Amino acid sequence: MKVKQLYIGHIFTLLCGSLMYILFRTSNLKMFVWFEKLNFLNVISKLRSFTTNSTAQIPNVILYSLPDGLWLFSYISLVLYVWKNKINQENLFWIFIIPIISISSELGQIIKIIPGTFDFVDLIMYLLGTILPFIIYRKSITLNLIQP
Repeated sequence: MKVKQLYIGHIFTLLCGSLMYILFRTSNLKMFVWFEKLNFLNVISKLRSFTTNSTAQIPNVILYSLPDGLWLFSYISLVLYVWKNKINQENLFWIFIIPIISISSELGQIIKIIPGTFDFVDLIMYLLGTILPFIIYRKSITLNLIQP
């Protein structure tokens, strides 16, 4: 389970979410400026030439919301892996800080304290990306929140 958790739970989901952005999202995103500065833009442009025509056929939920859920899933999987699937008071903050920031920023868009447009599907993906690792790895997770 531990090897699968690292390679599938973390690396594969991180890679899938990242590739969705790289291959299918608009090239106006800030990361494309970074790619240019790192001299990666030529390679990425060649890869994108194979995928740009199919972008219109991808449902919005996959194109715009799924990557964020995959990144949260990846984060939770990695943090649980690092702490050997043991949840205690010392690591609780690190396990949940990124999901809390993500969910709070989406909710902050409703009341206009965070720029952007609230999307219920994004919120669902954030919640699924946070909860699913705990469900999938539940047999190997040890919960010890009470200190002696």
